[in-house]
Amino acid sequence: MSNKLLSYFFAATATVCAVQQTNAAMNTTLWGIYSNNVMFSPKPVKNAYLELEYSGQTGPIDWYGYFDAPKFFDGNRNISGVWDSRSSKLFMEHEPKVSLNRLTGKDLSVGPFKDWFVATDWILDAGNTVLTRQNTLYYGLGTSIDTHTKLGMSVNVYAKQQWENYGAANAYTSDGGRLQVQFFYPLYSFQNGASLNYFTFSNYDFGSKLADKTGGNTRTNEAFVSTHIFSYQQKQFGAYAGARYFHNGGQFKDGATNNWGSGDFTQTSTGWGYYLALGYHF
Repeated sequence: MSNKLLSYFFAATATVCAVQQTNAAMNTTLWGIYSNNVMFSPKPVKNAYLELEYSGQTGPIDWYGYFDAPKFFDGNRNISGVWDSRSSKLFMEHEPKVSLNRLTGKDLSVGPFKDWFVATDWILDAGNTVLTRQNTLYYGLGTSIDTHTKLGMSVNVYAKQQWENYGAANAYTSDGGRLQVQFFYPLYSFQNGASLNYFTFSNYDFGSKLADKTGGNTRTNEAFVSTHIFSYQQKQFGAYAGARYFHNGGQFKDGATNNWGSGDFTQTSTGWGYYLALGYHF
């Protein structure tokens, strides 16, 4: 096994924690996560892995992202990870966005649309072959919406620049866009300072040419994923349970017949996946 990319995960942990120590606005959590029936590929995945998550705000920039060490503890045969010889050692996603209100020092609100953002979402799967690598950038505009309740809401509209994509036909193209809608609702605050919260976000990918480039037999031009999380947070520890609905997850056509060199199989890319996690806050 090559330890190079695995070492990057622990280096990232040390780096993000160091940043958090110098900036009280940054929050860092190390999670142990178990997931089942995840359908970003046509063969559902079970995975137990480590994740380093960070979030915070510095000046006009809102930070959020995470680093995953895939299949660190366990997983099924449909996924490979840090201990496998031909695999992805590191998966990461970063979503920085710049507040135009804070950047300009002006109130740019229009009705319920209170803040405006230049929003990005960069996803990288650092596999060691073309078939195990992904490099995708979403970029566009976002806004936070005042619902006049405790319910927080934001919307982002992205264009997509696709580089590597596990050997798919849309690699190295500008390929459609994404509509993202997020909600956050604080359910309950405990006397010890802990809180129970509900968070949901949904991604609708549209305008892709992937199905057109592959004949439309196994891929789609659209996909939808909706994630729903109930979390318990206190000063040092956190836990959450989540459910995620996939419709043609990963732009794989549900029910289509495919063959990856070891016989035909039926793609499964629509349905519910589940997550359980325990975390330590730095």
